Amino acid sequence: MENSPLTTLPPELIYHIFDYCDIRTILLSVRGVCQILYAMVNSYDRLAITLNSKSAWTMKSVSRIVRSEQVISLTIADYDSKRFSWCDIGTKLFFSLFTNVEFTRLHSLTLKHIKDNDLKRLLQSMSGVPLVSLSIHSDEKKYDQTWIIVLEAIIRANLQKLYMRYIDYMEEHMPWPDQCSLEHLSIGNCAYSKYLLILHQLPKLRTLVMQNCIMNEKNKAVVLPTPTIYCSLESLTIDSYLRTPEQLELILSPISSLSRLRLISIFDLSEPVFHRSYWEQLNYGQMLKIDRFEFFFSYNNNHINRKFIDFDSLIDPFRTPFWLNEKQWFVSWGYVPILNEVWLYTVPSPIIDRQSVLRFEISSMDNTSRLTERPLNRMIDHALDQTLTTLVLFQKDIRDAHVQYIAIGVKNNTTLITMDLSHNAIRDIGAQHLADALRNNTALITLNLSHNAIGNVGAQHLSEALRYNKSLTTLDIGSNNSNNENNTIGNVGAQHLSGALQNNKTLTTLNLNYCRIDSVGAQHLADGLRNNMALTTLHFDGNSIEDLGAQYFADALKTNTTLITLNLQWNGIENTGAQHLADALQHNKTLTSLNLHRNKIRKAGAQHLADALRNNTTLTTLNLDGNFIGDSGAQHLADALTINTTLTTLNLSANKIETAGTQHLADALIENTTLTTLYLEWNEFGNAGAKRLGDALGANKALTTLVFHMNKLGHVGSAYLAHGLRNNITLTTMILYFNRIGSTGAKHLADALRINKTLTTLNLRANDIGATGAQYLATALLVNKALTTLNLDTNDMGTAGVRYIADALWDNRTLTSLNMSNNSIKANGAQYLADALRKNTTLTTLVLDSNKIEDIGAKHFADALRYNTTVETLNIFLLNGISSDVQKELKRQDN
Repeated sequence: MENSPLTTLPPELIYHIFDYCDIRTILLSVRGVCQILYAMVNSYDRLAITLNSKSAWTMKSVSRIVRSEQVISLTIADYDSKRFSWCDIGTKLFFSLFTNVEFTRLHSLTLKHIKDNDLKRLLQSMSGVPLVSLSIHSDEKKYDQTWIIVLEAIIRANLQKLYMRYIDYMEEHMPWPDQCSLEHLSIGNCAYSKYLLILHQLPKLRTLVMQNCIMNEKNKAVVLPTPTIYCSLESLTIDSYLRTPEQLELILSPISSLSRLRLISIFDLSEPVFHRSYWEQLNYGQMLKIDRFEFFFSYNNNHINRKFIDFDSLIDPFRTPFWLNEKQWFVSWGYVPILNEVWLYTVPSPIIDRQSVLRFEISSMDNTSRLTERPLNRMIDHALDQTLTTLVLFQKDIRDAHVQYIAIGVKNNTTLITMDLSHNAIRDIGAQHLADALRNNTALITLNLSHNAIGNVGAQHLSEALRYNKSLTTLDIGSNNSNNENNTIGNVGAQHLSGALQNNKTLTTLNLNYCRIDSVGAQHLADGLRNNMALTTLHFDGNSIEDLGAQYFADALKTNTTLITLNLQWNGIENTGAQHLADALQHNKTLTSLNLHRNKIRKAGAQHLADALRNNTTLTTLNLDGNFIGDSGAQHLADALTINTTLTTLNLSANKIETAGTQHLADALIENTTLTTLYLEWNEFGNAGAKRLGDALGANKALTTLVFHMNKLGHVGSAYLAHGLRNNITLTTMILYFNRIGSTGAKHLADALRINKTLTTLNLRANDIGATGAQYLATALLVNKALTTLNLDTNDMGTAGVRYIADALWDNRTLTSLNMSNNSIKANGAQYLADALRKNTTLTTLVLDSNKIEDIGAKHFADALRYNTTVETLNIFLLNGISSDVQKELKRQDN
């Protein structure tokens, strides 16, 4: 180790590294590495000691090594971090370890949570120490005795810096001693009279920081203790703003030497500083002598009675030549949606803990609204500032008062293109604010206002904005269906939106799901669609338009030439409505997707739609899930599929299709060459239907996705499908969960996987496969070169079953995603999988929730991930009894 690169560095560079290390690292780790570092540690003379509940063991170990002349900084904290309560552990440690030690080079002393008795003992014990800096955080409720102790200590020492953390200096406290040499002073609240005494009695003071300067009406007549005052104060910081400009004038008037002024107020519930008049009344003659003026004011907008602050007016006083040219003090207004705070601050700002917060910002330098995360301590730079294009405020309890500020930010913003305000509490007034902003905004493309409480008045405001806005392409105002009948979009809102659609030339997607619109509102919107030349997608689910409303939309589709996607699920549409829509499909040449999920269409309605499919040449997706069309309806659609050459996706789930209907569909699949996706879950077609589908699967040359879950296939039905899978050359995805195929069914599918070369995704969740079925599938994985995703969730495989799968992972080179949740694999099963991960180089996702793995099993994965470099997602924390410590270890390894 003596020849390592570290020991060849210059000593000062190594000492500089030590400056950033704790005493345990320096004395117990680095010191024992080699002779060279041993000597360097012994000669290092900038040690910092901390005595608290966490460092007790370390300090007892190193106190015999430490030489007093090496220590320049000492921190003593009387606080038990485990019990979150006061105790004198730091003080006791000091007097037990360093009773007879003289710290001859100690420059800095910090005392935290200190009681007056211990404070006095500690300061007396260091009466001969050459302290430069003293910092005290008292644990007392009153500070009379604290100040007496400290000021007596100042007489004995030659302190330059004194930090009295949150310790007030008020009228009853004793004055400063003569010939005090303090240059820096930080205190809590300070009475104005004491502030004047500080200026008078501390002639060398350069920097003063106080929480607040407490004033009253008598302060206006205050006379200084002497006719003249010598004051060398250069920097003044007040952590609370002054309510009136006159108070600020009283603060500044005794100081002729001030060059830097900082005013900081966070979460102050008052608001005078946010009014234009406050800044117009400032005594700018006094401000001329200040070189650097920095402030940060924060206004929390959560209170229900908060008044809106007009920032267009507020920002104007900062755009005068005095601010921009003569002093070059640049001011910004900011709104932070996540915190719901309004900020007024100079740029750069003195605030440290709010450096990179997402906010809307308007600067006095221009009128541009920026969405930025630029650190507050950095100047605005148009070239370097990151351009943020997306704002997501999903479920943040955003209300109308908040939206008013968001609207200001959006109004002139030129970069924001996507804004999500869904699942909040925005009402009509908030919608109005956003609508006003949209009239001028030229950048926003997508606006999501779903799941709020916007009614027909809000819809009217948004509709009027759409007449002028030229950029918005997607508007989602779905699920604005408050229980209050007067606070829902409804038919009146639909009428307003219809008018907007007749004029708007840019909106392409409109979501009006679940807005309590019936056939009357449907008629209004249909009228708008007749003349609209832009809208391509209309989401209109859950609105109870029934057959009459369907007829209105159908009539519009006969002339509309732009709509591509129409979603009408859960609308109470029956056979007559289906007939109207089918008639429209005979004429319409643009619609490609029609969603009629969960309506009331029966076999007659299915027949009408089937007739349309014989002639329609544009529709590619038809969703009839949950319509109970039965075997007859399936037959009509099957017959149409033998002729139709454009439909690629058909959803016939939950339609009471049994053996006969399944046979018709199977026959159609043999002839059809365009359908690629077929949903048939929740039907009951029996073994005979499964056999027909299996035969069709073997002959079909187009289908890529078959969704077939919850059909009670059993092992016989799975055998038929597996037989078809052997010969199929196109299917890539098969979903078969909840089909009770058992281990025998798993064997049939495993045998098919040995031959099939195209299937990439297989979902066998909840099929009672067990350990035996897992063995069959594992054997297939050793041969199969196509499957990439396998879901075996909830199959009672146990430790034995997971071992078979794990053994297969040692050699399989194609599987990338494996789900084995809820299989009771326990710690032993986890070990089998973890061992496999040491060698496997293809698996990227492993899901193992609810498996009773516990800490022992989780640690196996932590060890395996030290070597595995391909696993990106490991879901293991849910219902596995893994402790927080082991979870942290796993997360470190997973990263």
